[in-house]
Amino acid sequence: MVSQSLRLRLAALQGDPSFKLGPRHGTPRVPDGGSPEQVDLLGRVAQLGFVWEAERGILVRQLDVPLATLNLLPEQLAWKAIAPIGEAVPVEGPVSVLCFDLETTGLQKGAGTVPFLYGWASYRGGSDSVSLEQWLLPELGEEAPLVKSALAQISQAGLLLTYNGSSYDLPLLRARMVMAGVDRPWPATAHLDLLPVVRRLFRHRLDRCTLRVVEEDLLGQGRGHDLPGREAPERYWRFLQTGDPAPLADVVRHNQQDVLSLLSLVQRLGRHLELQEAQPSDWLSLGRFVEERGDLTAAQLAYRMAERVAPPPLDRAAGLRRARLLRRQGKTEDALQAWQALWQRWRDPEAAEAICVDLEHRQRDVAAALSLAREAMLESSVGWDQRFAKRIWRLRSRLGADPDDAEPARSFRASTSQDRPWATWLPGGESYEAWLILRRGMRTAEGIERSRSRVVARAG
Repeated sequence: MVSQSLRLRLAALQGDPSFKLGPRHGTPRVPDGGSPEQVDLLGRVAQLGFVWEAERGILVRQLDVPLATLNLLPEQLAWKAIAPIGEAVPVEGPVSVLCFDLETTGLQKGAGTVPFLYGWASYRGGSDSVSLEQWLLPELGEEAPLVKSALAQISQAGLLLTYNGSSYDLPLLRARMVMAGVDRPWPATAHLDLLPVVRRLFRHRLDRCTLRVVEEDLLGQGRGHDLPGREAPERYWRFLQTGDPAPLADVVRHNQQDVLSLLSLVQRLGRHLELQEAQPSDWLSLGRFVEERGDLTAAQLAYRMAERVAPPPLDRAAGLRRARLLRRQGKTEDALQAWQALWQRWRDPEAAEAICVDLEHRQRDVAAALSLAREAMLESSVGWDQRFAKRIWRLRSRLGADPDDAEPARSFRASTSQDRPWATWLPGGESYEAWLILRRGMRTAEGIERSRSRVVARAG
């Protein structure tokens, strides 16, 4: 026996406009001249604030929300404030921001998942309020007008804001275009998905990066008894089965909060990237983020703050990134000071290696480089100690003898001992020259073998 829920899903999958649940659920049309069932449906969804809009052929709930009620100012939503968050933001002029979120019949992106509530929060530069719109699908198989209106809505915006929209909302909307038979080009509107940004900046201290957790931990906005998003599909199935819109009331409020929270989140991210409101553990991720976007001055400042106030091991990681950044910028003296600070504070092997390189190649002080390499090898972990052993091996060969040894010849002849355990790791033992001979021999053997292979191949 086929259940009612399965019949609904099959109808959505097939896109059958003739599918009806019963006499109370006809396709909504203009009330004037409509059937009693159609008028009754419009009357019931009107309890949630939805009215029929004949021009687009959809049920719409509209609301103007003052920015003051969201604790926002117009300048916090200007393009200069939003541009650092993502490269997709228009680079000039007032931004027309459109926040988008879907409530669907399931959590998957397959063909059987249908969006039944579209949420939009639109803000135009200079305005003191946000225009909220929500669209309701009252009957499965009648989503083509909603899909067409969604494409038009997106195409008119300067910037589309979503939360996980790249992975869920937009791919699902594309799928519904196919299922509803809507053959239109996809809008070229710039899109900024805030979820990857939040993950990059705050994943180190958030248990989860869901929008609800972000609201509580970053925005300080608890939802109280808000409906969990996973319960929305069951509420919609109940509405379709009974015709009672009451179960959808919580879903509508949940969707409204979702789209409005995106604007508050944009404001919070903008202040964070202006190096405000950062916690001690935030400075390292903040520095990485602004460095990737080319703001090297802000990155240096963030890394310095992380070195001072971030908990371990974030402070050390920030110091390494700052030193590497200075090296890439060609600021040799500043980079050397940063490496020296890392070595003195944390005995970091990468810092010791960088200082050795500077001593050997820029300062031409091979003896000092050898001395530091010896010290670093004794304090380094496995892997790094072998790197320093090879460096010691090479530096000693440059000096011709260890300047600290009273009898260099005896030192070179000495077998592997406690004071030189690294010799067993190297193919030439303690002799750098022996390794060079071995390497030349290996290269010669390889060359002979390659030549022989070519001759055999030609003869064949």
